Amino acid sequence: MSNLTVEAKVGIFVVIGILILTYMSMRVGGLSFKRAKGYDLNVYFDSATGLAEDVQVEIAGVEVGRVRRISLENGKALVVLRINSNVKLTKDAKAVIRTKGILGDKYIELVQGSPSAPPLKDGDRIVKTVPTTDMDTLMITLDEVAKNINRLTDSLANVIGGEKGEASLSSIVDNIKEMVETLNRTVQENNDDVTNIIANLSEFSETLNKIGDTNREDIRGIISNVRKASEKMEVLIAGINDITSKINQGKGSIGKLVNEEETVDNLNKALASLKTITDKINRGEGSIGKLINEDETVENINTSLVSINDYLQKQDDYKTYVDYRGEYLFDSDELKSYLSLRIQPKEDKYYLLQIVDDPSGKEEVKDTKNADGTTTRTVETDKDALKFSAQIAKRYYDIGLRGGLFESTGGVGLDYYLFSDRLTFSLEAFDFDPDRNAHLKFKADYRPFKHIYITSGFDDFISDEGKESFFIGAGISFADEDIKSLLSDIPIPK
Repeated sequence: MSNLTVEAKVGIFVVIGILILTYMSMRVGGLSFKRAKGYDLNVYFDSATGLAEDVQVEIAGVEVGRVRRISLENGKALVVLRINSNVKLTKDAKAVIRTKGILGDKYIELVQGSPSAPPLKDGDRIVKTVPTTDMDTLMITLDEVAKNINRLTDSLANVIGGEKGEASLSSIVDNIKEMVETLNRTVQENNDDVTNIIANLSEFSETLNKIGDTNREDIRGIISNVRKASEKMEVLIAGINDITSKINQGKGSIGKLVNEEETVDNLNKALASLKTITDKINRGEGSIGKLINEDETVENINTSLVSINDYLQKQDDYKTYVDYRGEYLFDSDELKSYLSLRIQPKEDKYYLLQIVDDPSGKEEVKDTKNADGTTTRTVETDKDALKFSAQIAKRYYDIGLRGGLFESTGGVGLDYYLFSDRLTFSLEAFDFDPDRNAHLKFKADYRPFKHIYITSGFDDFISDEGKESFFIGAGISFADEDIKSLLSDIPIPK
């Protein structure tokens, strides 16, 4: 080395110094000539504004990789991430562009997906992304929000300003407070009822859904009938328009009455004669005049009318109803039918006579004495036998009590009426045989129309013989006035 010149020695030391500085810079900066261990994942963002290469990729604040490359592909920003090999991500992972602080650098944050999802491999794509929101967009949005708030405050100032506006606002607040207190009190007092109603309606809607799935053809038939009815209504309206047109043209008796002056004159003369008669009656002339003007006669007539009115009132209160209902039992796939006659002498009292066609039949217990002195009990079931009910009912406000025969056995019933008697919940208990559980039945009847109602419930739900069954059905009911109207419309052959 002593043969080297001073310049050569200085050059060697400079080269060694540069190599040492390069090595230390690479160690401090984490640079390496080798490719970092791990695997690449592709992410597409609508915008990668502010994102730079070699920034951190983090999960829960811990660095798990770096951004290798950012490029433009098909109008979107393609960001290639180099993920450490010891970090496993699944295909439902999500990539988000975050900012450190308000004005800090941007980086990529990964949110891990479900452990049961398939893992991501080298070159795969992270589908779920959340784009970054730049400050310009944020400031524009905030400016629009501020303008809207300003307009809102101006409107409120115009409405509420002054003593009159403050008084109106105070009145509104008081009314809202009273409404909330009333609503809270109502909900607390009827919490159990509302819960039961919602549960029953939920079960009922599920049942209707099942019926709709299995009876689509019937529903289509109903829609077809409604369409035909609407067509007949159009024909009826056209007929009415034709009649009014003929009246306007002076055709027919009504048309002549409306359009011919001679007919109008005759009608005026008849009215004048009628006025003359009423004047004589007002002066007390003739039998009708004396009848109207003499006090004693009027009082006698009033007394008679009061008696007749009382009698007619009793007749109006006395009502009779005929009812048929069918219940489809899901457990036995059979139909249970009821034909009822309800005699109601008063509004809060009625008698119920009923014939029941029960597919399970009527059971009859027979005791047979054997030769050895013992008794053998047998139960025979008559499938064709009918059951009978005869009950008396009394109503107290929204609650009704019933007692008597229930399907040929003694029992009691409880009814709860809601929504002006359109919805009724009933619980019946009968057939109190000591050898088996009593027959309990719960049902709900909803009357969407005057004469038609739908029913659903659970029959014999504590049976120890496997007879319990959920049911759904419908019924039709007519009062005595309806029956009279129907009979009067039936044509009588001559």
